[in-house]
Amino acid sequence: MAWGIYIQRFIALFLALLVFMLSSGIGTATEIIVQPGESIQDAVNNTVPGDEVVVSPGSYTDNLRITTGDLIIRSASGNPEDTTIIANSQSEDVFYVEANNVTITGFGINGAGTDRAGVYLVRSGNCIIENNRLANDTLGIYLKQSNYNLILNNTAVDGKRAINIERSNYNRASGNTISNQRFGIYLLVSEGNTLSDNTISMSADHGIVLESSSNTSLENNIVSSNGDYGIYLASSSNCNLTGNTADSNIIYGIYLKDSSSNNLVNNTALNNSRGIFLLRTRESMLSGNLASNNGRGIQITSAGNNDVLENSVSDNFYSGISFLNSTNCNVSENILANNTIGIDLAFSSNSTVLNNTMQNGGRGLNLEDSNYNTLLNNNAVKNRYGAYLLRSGWNVLSNNDVSESEDHGIVLENSSNYNDLTGNLASYNRAYGIYLGDSSNNNLNSNEASGNNRGVFLTKSNRNTLLNNTVLDNSEYAILLTYSSENNISENDASNSNRGIHLSTSSDNTISGNNIVSNGVSGLYMTSTSNNNTVFNNYLNNNVNANIKPGSFGNVWNTTKTAGTNIAGGPYIGGNLWAKPDGTGFSQTATDADGDGIADGVYNIGTSGYTDYLPLVTASIPGQPTTPVDVTDNQTESLDNQTESLDNQTESLDNQTESMDNQTESTDNQTEISTDNQTESMDDQM
Repeated sequence: MAWGIYIQRFIALFLALLVFMLSSGIGTATEIIVQPGESIQDAVNNTVPGDEVVVSPGSYTDNLRITTGDLIIRSASGNPEDTTIIANSQSEDVFYVEANNVTITGFGINGAGTDRAGVYLVRSGNCIIENNRLANDTLGIYLKQSNYNLILNNTAVDGKRAINIERSNYNRASGNTISNQRFGIYLLVSEGNTLSDNTISMSADHGIVLESSSNTSLENNIVSSNGDYGIYLASSSNCNLTGNTADSNIIYGIYLKDSSSNNLVNNTALNNSRGIFLLRTRESMLSGNLASNNGRGIQITSAGNNDVLENSVSDNFYSGISFLNSTNCNVSENILANNTIGIDLAFSSNSTVLNNTMQNGGRGLNLEDSNYNTLLNNNAVKNRYGAYLLRSGWNVLSNNDVSESEDHGIVLENSSNYNDLTGNLASYNRAYGIYLGDSSNNNLNSNEASGNNRGVFLTKSNRNTLLNNTVLDNSEYAILLTYSSENNISENDASNSNRGIHLSTSSDNTISGNNIVSNGVSGLYMTSTSNNNTVFNNYLNNNVNANIKPGSFGNVWNTTKTAGTNIAGGPYIGGNLWAKPDGTGFSQTATDADGDGIADGVYNIGTSGYTDYLPLVTASIPGQPTTPVDVTDNQTESLDNQTESLDNQTESLDNQTESMDNQTESTDNQTEISTDNQTESMDDQM
């Protein structure tokens, strides 16, 4: 009886231990060793889930079909150089896997033929392909309808596509080294995949391609010396590109086409034709990227609602950050240096350019055929031009620093109309602070243009308003107009220059409320071909206040006496205040018996034949004797000839500048057309 109980207890314990071993896997896995000359496929055929096939060093010729899951196939040495599997039939995959939880590691895998793979996973999940070397395989590792797999630390050389992921989701390819393929890594109609820390070089076409693949992460990959693009996204959205390096790719470093809502953060694009290029791509963010030594650093074409923030862009041959035919973009806090053009907008509108720094380049800010943009708080110093607008209108330029340029601070040229320039600093430029050529209806308000060769220069520009600008210490002119009409020049400080306000062949302008003092040659100058100008309520205190050449007609030097505080603080607005530094000016010595702030006599302006009938006085002293005064400013014929010569030189220089700009525009257009045509042709081929 006792022995029966003992036997029953033993059987129960044995069954419990067996159940435990089966459930935990302990003691169930079999390690199958394959030696050279033996068939790996035979070993695989004899496996059950949980087994491990260990292949000894040697060269094997086989095509393996794996349909058993939970299987490990590995080389005994872990070295793919000494354990090689060569396709027995090039028309078949070397490894065909249709199972879950399969690991393939440590092999040299060679010889998969046309449209065949070294490792092909179909309808497989949670597999690991690791530490293999794939050579001369048309497709290195190919995933189709396979999810949650790992492709780790493999090497692939001399094929068509090293890693191909098609209709497969949530896989990770990391640490792989790929070279001499047509494409390095290619994702098609897949989502949620991660590509990280891969090195891809010398592909005939592109390094990494995402086509119709969304929610993908590209992290810390290096793509270099590829024949076309480093990284290429087409019709792919909600992807994150972070920390990638695209170096020395023939065309683009990183290229996004017909894609949206992607983030490009902290990537590096070096030595490419174009560093980062977005075509018809919307609602994406580019932040913290480095784009250097490319043809174009960052370019966005036919796109909208993109943010370009805090990037470092330098030494690019054509442009640093450029927009072509794009709208509603935000360009902020970028640092640009040594680019031919810093920030370039062409045929682009409704964008904001804010708080950027552009130094040591050709044109800091450049707008061509671009309207309704806002340029605010930018620092564009030590460029050839600070800001250059060509055929661009209705833009706002506010609080920008465009100083120390080799040529001009701000340029508006060739029908750049209806722009608003407010609060800009355009100082210490070698040529002009602010230059308007053939541009009309612009508003220049509260800008400073000091320490330039010429402060503000208008040529062939009409109906502009210059209001409350500070234009001081310019070596030739404070404000110069040539062939310009119907401009309103009011409440400006045009002082401490060689000439204050200078009109050459300019008519129908209004000059009022300006402070024009301490200019070396003259305060106001008009050529004989400047007609019908109205000049009133200006404060003039120069050795020569007005030099008006005989022969003009219709110029008026006062307005109707009107109640209101004049520029000298008197109660009426009428003519101008005529002072001299030594205190002997007409307005300083004239009487004002009735205390209305207007002299009791008229002021005849030199030998011009013009008279200020309501000259202002500096102080009202009732009862002082009234003495008619006819004051003529002394100026030598030599000085007149020098002025006329300088005007001719000015016209010549302006023509040279216009010719140079036309040449520059022609070169830019040829470059853009040539490059874009090449790009379109290449895209069609793909």
